[in-house]
Amino acid sequence: MAVAKRWQFKICLIGDGYVGKTSIRRKYLGQGFRSNYIPSLGVDFAQKTVTHNDETVRLVIWDIAGQPQFQSLRRRYYDGSSGLILVYSVVDRESFDSATKWLVEAKGYMAEFPALIIVGNKIDLRSYHPKEDIVSYEEGLEFTKTFSDKLNTPAIFIETSALTGENIDKAFDKLTRMMINPEDRTTVTTMHEVPVGVKEQSQPTEPSPVATSSPSVESTSTTSEQVESAPDVKDFSLFQEEEIGQTMTELIELRAKLKEAEDDFRDFSLEIETKLLNLRNTVHVKKIMYEHLRQQLTQTRQDWADAYDEHLELDKQKKADVESKLEKIENLRKRIDDVEAVVRKRVREMELEKRSD
Repeated sequence: MAVAKRWQFKICLIGDGYVGKTSIRRKYLGQGFRSNYIPSLGVDFAQKTVTHNDETVRLVIWDIAGQPQFQSLRRRYYDGSSGLILVYSVVDRESFDSATKWLVEAKGYMAEFPALIIVGNKIDLRSYHPKEDIVSYEEGLEFTKTFSDKLNTPAIFIETSALTGENIDKAFDKLTRMMINPEDRTTVTTMHEVPVGVKEQSQPTEPSPVATSSPSVESTSTTSEQVESAPDVKDFSLFQEEEIGQTMTELIELRAKLKEAEDDFRDFSLEIETKLLNLRNTVHVKKIMYEHLRQQLTQTRQDWADAYDEHLELDKQKKADVESKLEKIENLRKRIDDVEAVVRKRVREMELEKRSD
């Protein structure tokens, strides 16, 4: 029984928004690939099966949104990553300046740094942008060397064009080699090795030669009746050869059917595992979404309670203020009435005095 290794790795694409992460993934996966985009959480994952040294390698690629609103969720997306691809745009210096932030974030969320490729994308646009916005190859290489030395983490730098496809396959191939071969880097984390049984086809068993013996001296004295009743040796050998040939033909047909059945089972297993993997990833992300929404609901409930208490307090204060102001208005009205009464009385007195005069 021979065992063929089949590898499975999770790769995270990280970097600022609009640097071409999704375009790189699309170019590598080719047209017609199926993905599972969850826009409310800023994550898109798809997968591709490749062959490396006659071994099957399944790459599950998580394209993580770089927008700030998804920062609180990203730490969960790094879990189980075997490789990272950090992407910046060679015509957007701000995205290059943010590369350090992304690596620091990843380092803070992971106990051990996985295989790393740093990619300077959009090299096809260098000639169309101002010189001050362009990030040179030497700058990207120096950044990679500096980061690798400071954190003692192996890293490979490469420049790509998602538009033309230049170096896209090469970047993923280099990362795949780093994840599979421990000698290509210091350590390889979360490496999933899935053995798949492949039966060796045994060689046909050669038929045992028919045992023959030299006739003895006594056989020369066999009677004529005995000679007539004995089977023809030549006819018996032909019968055996024909029977063996039919058996070998049947054996070859059975082996062909066995190989066809094994291939069918292998394709079936791969299809089922692919569907299960998509479902597992979807469940994982939905769980994150649920926990995030639950936290938001808890916070919203608390905000609502605080707002309700504030409303009650304000309503109570309003009633007290209204009563106080109404009482003040009523007192002023009474005062006005008193003053008017005094004035009217004084006017009448003056009129009486004038009449008496």
